Amino acid sequence: MQYFNTEENLMSDFKDKGIYLGHSGFLLELESATLIFDWYQGDIPPIRGEKPLYIFASNINQDHFRPEIFGAVEQLPHAEIFIGFDHSIPEVDTFLDSLPEKISDHVSCFGGDARLYSENGEMLVTSIPATEMGVGFIVEIEGKTIFHAGTLYLNQTASEEEYNKWYQKMSLEHPDLSIADYEAYLEHCEEEFEKCTDKIKGRTFDFAMLPLEPKFGDVGERTIKRYMEVAKYKTWAPIQLHGMYEIVDELVTNHPEYAKNMIGVTTKPGVKQSIKSGEKFTFN
Repeated sequence: MQYFNTEENLMSDFKDKGIYLGHSGFLLELESATLIFDWYQGDIPPIRGEKPLYIFASNINQDHFRPEIFGAVEQLPHAEIFIGFDHSIPEVDTFLDSLPEKISDHVSCFGGDARLYSENGEMLVTSIPATEMGVGFIVEIEGKTIFHAGTLYLNQTASEEEYNKWYQKMSLEHPDLSIADYEAYLEHCEEEFEKCTDKIKGRTFDFAMLPLEPKFGDVGERTIKRYMEVAKYKTWAPIQLHGMYEIVDELVTNHPEYAKNMIGVTTKPGVKQSIKSGEKFTFN
């Protein structure tokens, strides 16, 4: 199946625009290149074959990565793939090693502290570590700076009740171990987020995709608050949504100040632009 069809007569005004592909996936159409982030669902529209196509997978979980991305290298003349992966899973390494050379030559795997220029030298990609797995990508191209955070969120995934149950169990089973209590656990999570976001501190991004993780209570909302303290964003969009789009409505209700330059799947007024999966939007 051809996932990356080309079409010469695309809309002439489709520049500095994006398409939301669901969950954490976005397609961004710039004047000189097309960028795709964390595509695993939704349809890819026809791609301008004469322009470079850069595909980013922040990690190799199935909701951020699909093997079909490698078909872009076979189907398009100027495609490159960037994967957040630290070679820690033997099966994935085996799969990547089995790729034909004509594909693997255009695939780069990133740990959480890498810098790489695109093959034509016109794009710089910097990675930062994520708190869950994989990386976040800082992309500098056409004088713009774009950030996709992947699964870099405030990783406080256990409630106080859940953590204390685990703490008591571990303390009984392993009395000789030094186990952090809940307050120390929270402090560790804050320090981890602080360390992972060090490279974006004080920066200004033209467009950022930031995780509003909905599965762990108010972690997503507190993560966005921390991101707003760390850097500035001319435009941003929530990701890592798991189809639970009501969490975006809740964020807009609780923090309307974040919505003024937000593009998101929401029914609430006051956002820069409300979108649905598959819709085009302007991010400049």
